[in-house]
Amino acid sequence: MKHIGTYKIPTCYIGYIEYGDASGLSDLDVELVNAFLDSEFSHHGVIVDWRGIDEPYFSAYPDIGSLGAEVVDADFYYA
Repeated sequence: MKHIGTYKIPTCYIGYIEYGDASGLSDLDVELVNAFLDSEFSHHGVIVDWRGIDEPYFSAYPDIGSLGAEVVDADFYYA
């Protein structure tokens, strides 16, 4: 596997990224996540390693969305 990068992912999007579960997300949220995934990893399958999932922290600049949010670090790898 090739490491792509580490991203700050808002905790509210983990279920959608990991399992495709959009429960509780608005259509705009789904569009934001899909746009992020398409722009960063458009032609490759990815594997995500959620680091610190039990210890989220606040980030003023998450990698998805434009508002500050509770995030976890996620290492993305090409499958």
